Amino acid sequence: MHEAAPPTAERREIVLLVEDDVATRQWLAGLLAQGADAPDLVCFGTAGEALAWLADHRPDIVLIDLGLPDQPGTDVIRRAATRWPDCDILVITIFGDEAHVVAALEAGASGYLIKDSSLDNIREHLAYLRQGGSPLTPRIARLLIRQHRSTRLPVGESGPVPLDTGSPAGGLGGLSAREHEVLTGIAKGFSYAEVSGALGITTNTVRTHIKNIYQKLSVNSRTEAVYEFNQRQALRGKPPLV
Repeated sequence: MHEAAPPTAERREIVLLVEDDVATRQWLAGLLAQGADAPDLVCFGTAGEALAWLADHRPDIVLIDLGLPDQPGTDVIRRAATRWPDCDILVITIFGDEAHVVAALEAGASGYLIKDSSLDNIREHLAYLRQGGSPLTPRIARLLIRQHRSTRLPVGESGPVPLDTGSPAGGLGGLSAREHEVLTGIAKGFSYAEVSGALGITTNTVRTHIKNIYQKLSVNSRTEAVYEFNQRQALRGKPPLV
């Protein structure tokens, strides 16, 4: 199902809504369509439809359920984050367990909301997302804090500190110092949200760095980026990331 608002002379934000429950999809679309600044909506009920659309269309925001009938919502999140690194991705789901949360954030989601009354304020959540925030249902935020403590990310008393790259100065393989820090974080398995928290930058900035890293290394995924960087390090007699 493809529902799109009529185009205007001035480009409006494009929101890709992927939700298989028809009633929920229509309800959310109705909330998003309110006001003069309403975005253009593209709505699908399956991952396959969304993946096909993403191949040639860039959304500003992806609003997605995880429990889709044909493929996991994380497949769409991963494709959107890789194909269009500048887009923001917000999960809306009934799943609040650690496995689903971690999988979504590692795939590239910027926020995670449980389907409850808080979705009545979906426009506010999306505005916050576009400002560089990460909308989180309170119990999801607490879950992430617990996980953050267990992984012992290096956050000092005075605020975020750079991730330990474990390599000497000058061994950056053509990347900037900040790009090297970002790549080190994802090589260690940290999500975009965790890397942004450790470095004191937004998840959007992390995505921008990832995009630049991919371009510099001529790759298309984090796995390829880590492999290519380590290959270059080996040729230069420098230590690998991990």
